Amino acid sequence: MKLRFLSLFVLFGVFLAVFVGRASSADDSLAEATRQIATEITVNGKAYADLRELTSIGHRLSGSEGAAKAIEWAKRKMESYGFDRVILQPVMVPHWTRGDVERATVTSTPQPISLKLTALGNSVGTPKGGVEAGVVEVQGLDEVQKLGEAVRGKIVFYNRPMDPTRKSTFKAYGKAVDQRTGGASAAAKHDAVAVLVRSMTTLPDEDCPHTGMLSYEKGVAMIPAAALSTHSANELSALLKSNPKLTVRLELSAAQHPLVSSFNVIGELTGRDLPQEYVVVGGHLDSWDLATGAHDDGTGVVQSIEVLRTLKALGMRPRRTVRVVLFMAEEFGAFGAKEYASQAKAKGEKHLAALESDSGGFAPEGFTVEGNEQAVAAVKHWAPYLAPLHAGSIEKGGSGADVGPLVEQGAVAIGYIPDSTHYFDFHHSARDRIEAVDKKELHAGAAAMAVLTYLLAEKGL
Repeated sequence: MKLRFLSLFVLFGVFLAVFVGRASSADDSLAEATRQIATEITVNGKAYADLRELTSIGHRLSGSEGAAKAIEWAKRKMESYGFDRVILQPVMVPHWTRGDVERATVTSTPQPISLKLTALGNSVGTPKGGVEAGVVEVQGLDEVQKLGEAVRGKIVFYNRPMDPTRKSTFKAYGKAVDQRTGGASAAAKHDAVAVLVRSMTTLPDEDCPHTGMLSYEKGVAMIPAAALSTHSANELSALLKSNPKLTVRLELSAAQHPLVSSFNVIGELTGRDLPQEYVVVGGHLDSWDLATGAHDDGTGVVQSIEVLRTLKALGMRPRRTVRVVLFMAEEFGAFGAKEYASQAKAKGEKHLAALESDSGGFAPEGFTVEGNEQAVAAVKHWAPYLAPLHAGSIEKGGSGADVGPLVEQGAVAIGYIPDSTHYFDFHHSARDRIEAVDKKELHAGAAAMAVLTYLLAEKGL
């Protein structure tokens, strides 16, 4: 993997070989500009240093003190880089706390057995003393529906793993995550008392639980829900096979609170010819509270800032305004994204494109485009400038939760795609710390994002 990231001199040579050799078919000025962008980030990139500062704040859970500190940090950082404008955009966001009690104990064995777990985001807590009940293991929501009355008074245990055979771990995640997001309400409809869910990770037998948000359906009882580590899920499943009547006591002190005031953080580099047309690059500033949100989404935050820092440092001012947006409360329902899109619509702002980084800070592979074939083809036009950075794969696909709401306003939404092999080793867990991020990979991704952003803002689609 390290060999993918060339030294400055080799990188420089690759760009010369690719672009100078293409002079008859490519714009020399664009080739030179993109070479300068890549070189600036390779030599003088600040993203990793910025990530160290950001993660030193601690977690940035929506509505928390850490989130407030991160907002101030982002504002100061953008101002220190000399962005033309730095704006705090108010938004009301959810506030949920985990509390200090998270326990699950198998109580029907000769000696109690503790299971490793963590509450799912948005979960209600258990009554004082917890809930104790038999356990029904299922593989999905459909099975709960079929069991019906059989889950009444029970703890439903969702134990469908992410598919390890899928090359794209995000597709494996998408095929498994419904049990986390919708499992509690599906079980509550049949009077289950609580839910345990196998952690969404590609690691088959680790003792580190992975959290994530659940969504309660309106009009359905809200029951407590927690994620088991894959090791504890395997253990519980084995125990159930030997004793289907075993019981578990679950104790959670999680609590929901009223919405609180927060902010999106926005920085701009004003376009020289078309200042009222915008190209957005962004990530989400909030993170889960089990670690410091390095890959999710600290890397996206600092890569997005790095795009504008690089253009500013090089004295490049594209035709269109480039805007970095750090969205708040993505993990709790994309509240910041919805507010940004709402205000953009109310102001009549024209967004040409919006690029999101929320897939980790690993080695770049390319981008996905949310739009019709014409939009995909327009972005693919820039693939030759991205190929030297190992980011030339441009495919039709999703963009991201934060830029997606801009699609209905005419923007072409784009997702940055790095290598996803190990992303779910860290995702939403206590392992998501800066030690999991490689500086060269992080900066390579920032370079790819900066090159594409510049091309979109300068030449359009």
